[in-house]
Amino acid sequence: MSAQALPERMRALVIEKYKADPPYKLRDDLNVPGPPGDNQVLIEIRTAGAANGDFAAMSRKELPMIPSHEPTGVVVAIGANAKKTPPGGPRSPGQVLQVGDRVGVITFSNFCGECSECVAGRERFCENKDMLGITDDGAFAEYMLADFRSVVVLPDDLSFDSAAPLFCAGATIYSAIKACKLDAGQHVCIIGAGALGHIGVQLAKAVGLRATTLDTRDPPLELVRGLRLAPAAAVNVQNVDAKDASSVEKLAQELGGRPDAVIVATDAIPAFELALELVKKHGLMMVVGQPNDPIPVSYLHVIFKDVAVKGSLLADASTCKEMVDLVAKENIEIRTKAYSLDKINDLIHDYHQDSHAGKLVVRVKE
Repeated sequence: MSAQALPERMRALVIEKYKADPPYKLRDDLNVPGPPGDNQVLIEIRTAGAANGDFAAMSRKELPMIPSHEPTGVVVAIGANAKKTPPGGPRSPGQVLQVGDRVGVITFSNFCGECSECVAGRERFCENKDMLGITDDGAFAEYMLADFRSVVVLPDDLSFDSAAPLFCAGATIYSAIKACKLDAGQHVCIIGAGALGHIGVQLAKAVGLRATTLDTRDPPLELVRGLRLAPAAAVNVQNVDAKDASSVEKLAQELGGRPDAVIVATDAIPAFELALELVKKHGLMMVVGQPNDPIPVSYLHVIFKDVAVKGSLLADASTCKEMVDLVAKENIEIRTKAYSLDKINDLIHDYHQDSHAGKLVVRVKE
């Protein structure tokens, strides 16, 4: 498809008012964005992931705006710089993007390239960046502009439905696993077996770690137990009291020992309390969840247990490329349920059910 063949109008889900109920309005009269600027590509969206922040209709962009920060699709137009410079996650080293490439996009865009973070190769920490679906229009639309430096070319055998969750949930948990800096055979426990966790236990096993997971709901635990790369243990901790040493010790025995690192992939404060009590001495708590309330870290954890506390922010495009290739190579299962744009309210309803497991996505185009 050439840029000249593009339609003038497109369909999209739009947030027109903060905290609206329902949060989105489906419109069919929006202009197709473009033409792409020098650092941009225009993508025809195929599948876009849905996340909790999307449902809450939270944004820092002047409304109206289009949500979703987990885009996948096909490149249909390419800006000047993107025609001569490889993207952040090229098909092969040095290869530039082509019209027709199947891609996904990390949310970060418009980073300045000049600040100390950008110069150090940490563009996702740039103070001047935008974020798709958060400060700039995202992927719940038929077309979307993206920064080519955040574009990742997909493996040919990875479907759009499976790929979309990888561009936040997958990238976040893979980057966190890498940041734990564990050796093969060491034990990582992921608290939260949902969208991030069910991907994370498989990625952890694929890189040689011993993976376990915890949750307070049975459906996601049943999901991970049925995976080909299932965790060594998947335990319901609804009734585990982090303040009861004997309860925590019993849990550690169920897991086959205390973990070297615990990744907290949920916003629930009790999960952080449990992580700090469960992790072994000199271990690591990796913070991925983003609770509204402060995380309760005591000097007893950081001094007398020598526990390190670290966070992980999504991933850069090169790390994401490494991850999507690993997903394809190891046949990692990304459990999704897809909805059309006009069924978004069904998606929101299903997300909030106790039976929900895996990742929900919007299939913008078949």
